[in-house]
Amino acid sequence: MTSTFIGLLIGIIVAIPGTIMPTRKFLKPKNEKIFYSLSLFPIALIYIGFAYYYGNLEVLHAEIIGVIIFLFFALAGQLIATWILIYGYLIHAVWDICHELFISGIGDAIPWTQVPTGYAAFCLAYDLIIAFYIFKRMALWDTDEVS
Repeated sequence: MTSTFIGLLIGIIVAIPGTIMPTRKFLKPKNEKIFYSLSLFPIALIYIGFAYYYGNLEVLHAEIIGVIIFLFFALAGQLIATWILIYGYLIHAVWDICHELFISGIGDAIPWTQVPTGYAAFCLAYDLIIAFYIFKRMALWDTDEVS
């Protein structure tokens, strides 16, 4: 329970003062959208690192498929429609929860990569906050205005 709370707290801190505030201050809206599109891909890649670290190589193929799916959401969100990027972050939050359920023993029927305790809570907070932020900025990002 404590690790979940700490994970949520760190996710909020990394999302708001660690990501949203600097990108909003230092990047133009179009570049901010590019940043969040590019960020979705590496956060999915982290699970491949966890698979190797914890020796869960039997699920590596599932993690690679996940990376490809999130790469699609990142590219489509950038090139086609911003709402696709929002769905990418929301689906990534579900992906995180599935990994947490495996750790807790609820999802034993489906093998998932082991992640550090509290990591899913961190990602859940981060992904939901970023998805909401993208939703709030979407109209500005989708205009030609770059002020």
